[in-house]
Amino acid sequence: MRDELAEYYIRRGAFLTGTFELTGGGTSDFYIDGRLIATYPPALRLIARMHAALIAEHDLLGLNATLVGPALGAVPIVTALGLELDRAFVIDRGKAKGHGRGRRFEGTFADGPRCLIIEDLITVGSTLQDTVRTLREEGREVDAALVTVDRQEGGPEALAEMGVTVHALLTQADLRAADAAR
Repeated sequence: MRDELAEYYIRRGAFLTGTFELTGGGTSDFYIDGRLIATYPPALRLIARMHAALIAEHDLLGLNATLVGPALGAVPIVTALGLELDRAFVIDRGKAKGHGRGRRFEGTFADGPRCLIIEDLITVGSTLQDTVRTLREEGREVDAALVTVDRQEGGPEALAEMGVTVHALLTQADLRAADAAR
């Protein structure tokens, strides 16, 4: 399944090499556009099945745990995984909205305190670290995260320092290898 997923990234132009400006500053010699994958039903179904298999393999989700997906990139993935597992989920807006109920997390948490974070991409881990900190401040427990692609730029190591294990379906090295094989 990993090879099939990597091939989707290559065929759909979601993995590109060249020179790209990064959001946090600096440049990179590759770009990963996970939205081209997460909005393509065959790839999204595959991602959900692969994440479900990782959850079962590592016993990452108890009966009363909540799936949490940071906006925007993880929303289709956590939705597909919720459907695959027949489980409700919560979306992390990244910050509390300034109107209505002023909530940061949309959806209803399960009865238990445990959360499993689902993310599309991890670079240095700052988005996931923020989500983990906020969940823990609210009394939630987080010890694992599932990501579709690890850019291999220190994100999993940064999360490990917080006691969170990151499980990735693919790495940028996997995507480079799939691209080179074409």
